[in-house]
Amino acid sequence: MKVKDFYKVLEVNERAAADEIKKSYRRLAKQYHPDANPGNKVAEERFKEISEAYDVLSDTAKRKKYDQLRFYGRPEAGNSNWFSFDPEFLRSHGWSGTPGAGNPPQNPFGNLFNQGQGFAFSDILRDLFGINGAHAGFDMQPETPRDITGHIKISFDEAIAGAERTIAIRQKKTCAICRGSGGPCTRCNGAGQINTRKKVRVRLPAGIENGHQMRLRGLGSSGPYGKPGDVLISVEVTSHPYFTRAGADLYCEAQVEDQNLRNGVRLRVPTLQGKQVELNIPAGTKKGTVFRLKNFGVKANTKHGDQFVKIV
Repeated sequence: MKVKDFYKVLEVNERAAADEIKKSYRRLAKQYHPDANPGNKVAEERFKEISEAYDVLSDTAKRKKYDQLRFYGRPEAGNSNWFSFDPEFLRSHGWSGTPGAGNPPQNPFGNLFNQGQGFAFSDILRDLFGINGAHAGFDMQPETPRDITGHIKISFDEAIAGAERTIAIRQKKTCAICRGSGGPCTRCNGAGQINTRKKVRVRLPAGIENGHQMRLRGLGSSGPYGKPGDVLISVEVTSHPYFTRAGADLYCEAQVEDQNLRNGVRLRVPTLQGKQVELNIPAGTKKGTVFRLKNFGVKANTKHGDQFVKIV
């Protein structure tokens, strides 16, 4: 969650007197007024922002509540006109989560901070920004989940039969000491996050294909907002010296001498199951002819694919 820093919007110090705030507002409002900037959308938005800031800071009661709210925030990195709140701190005081876009929060923040400090966080948000957070000075955004990507290499035979691997996941977690704020923290050395390493046993199902992506939900890195991301693992299947694969079907080639093709021959063909089957090659068969061995392919659920043998 983040809130605009209205003092910076009005270009005044947080200890500025009421007349100084009013003077700065008039100067900025005159500079960015739509009448003085016809068709300038940037100036129009700036004028709205200035008006919103003045609406709060010119009202003694609102300004007091705003200062209480602002006390618990910290400046947004790279965006000095906003300050944000550590969601871990908010959640520890009763924040149930982030509402959907355009939807009012359900019991927003409860009676957050109403524990001997003389005010309720939800009341401040309602008085300053409206219950929906529709006011431009108030914004609640979940952080994009931080997914971790990687890959596993398995053999052709392992892909057919299924396999297991133990993988080490290197995650970034929000520092529990400073709650992601960084600063003078000996745990994370000011980074706001710590690196962790977690071992996970992964089961690769029988019949898995090359390029398949597995998703391990909730095992990615976590930031100060939202839920942890996922781990996305791409599976690389090494080639086989004899077989190629397309879905559940297998393909192979068998070399037959021209004389045997003219006269016909019985050919022993290797199969995935490890045994050989006898394939009848009729007299007059041409090179390039493909024969089908039914149910000798890859097992998919309860059924098998087929094996196709090309005569070369």
